Amino acid sequence: MAAPLRGSLGRMSRHVGSPPIAAQIRDVAEVINTPFRFVQDALRFPNSERRYERRLQESLERRPNVLMVYSAPKTASTSVAAAIEACDAFTVIKVHHVQPEFFWPGVGTRLHTAHGGMRHKAIEQRTTRRFLERHVGDIRVVSLVRDPIAFNISNFTYFGRAYWLRTHWRSARWMPEEELARRFFATFTHDASSVWWQREFAPTIGFDPLVEPFDTELGWKQRVSGRFNTLILRTDMGDQAKTAALRTWLPGIDIPDIGRVNLNENQSPPELAQRLRSVVARNPEYVRRMLDLPAVRHFWSAVQRADMAGMAERAGAANNVQPQ
Repeated sequence: MAAPLRGSLGRMSRHVGSPPIAAQIRDVAEVINTPFRFVQDALRFPNSERRYERRLQESLERRPNVLMVYSAPKTASTSVAAAIEACDAFTVIKVHHVQPEFFWPGVGTRLHTAHGGMRHKAIEQRTTRRFLERHVGDIRVVSLVRDPIAFNISNFTYFGRAYWLRTHWRSARWMPEEELARRFFATFTHDASSVWWQREFAPTIGFDPLVEPFDTELGWKQRVSGRFNTLILRTDMGDQAKTAALRTWLPGIDIPDIGRVNLNENQSPPELAQRLRSVVARNPEYVRRMLDLPAVRHFWSAVQRADMAGMAERAGAANNVQPQ
């Protein structure tokens, strides 16, 4: 993979130069605290899982029909789940992984799977896996597909504090663009958005969507596999189109309009994503490689992938505009 082209240092941010001493000290403390965080998490996490399982059982008693929003992280799954939950017609389970190879043990352990996937830790994972093993009824499943470049930048920045920049998080917004880009290219699981479909989705739902036809112009597909009635939905469709697809899939259910929730800028400094978009735009080899991933070639047409490449370039150009 080509190294990112050189550019100005954080031109989109007023945070330049050295970070404050307090931020540097807290980053050093994070390194020292790593073993303590691992132990603390190991003690607290089972209690959180048990609370989640109790809430799930209480919901099932009130709403026995199950709908699982089952999608890789940062694919607009929270927005879709919120719209469906507002109907109060289903017990909604929102989960990213139920296959153990994607379960992250905790601080200090590898974030990459052996096949290039991204490991993750959330209280829903093991609970949902156990639920699927014992549940015998039908389950509706909606899974979302996101442009891999947006997916990668969003995951790297949103989960920066927990995963990718944990020991640099307090000073990350002062990090030079070149250093931020180096960490992104060197540490992130860049193929994860594609790997998820064959290593996570397929063994859980019972079919591999990458070997079945997909209408790239329509942007969504319904498929029944055993007890699972599945909707696969591309996130680059407009919110109205996504809402219309949900209403077609769930006839008779009053689905509200999908909105935007769980935004990246509420979790991480927006200038981090801006800098990375700028770097990616100047790295056409990276863009080409991402748009050649198996899932991208399947869910988008050649014309649509060319448009995506152009959008990546324009996004970088927009971030490079100097204030007047």
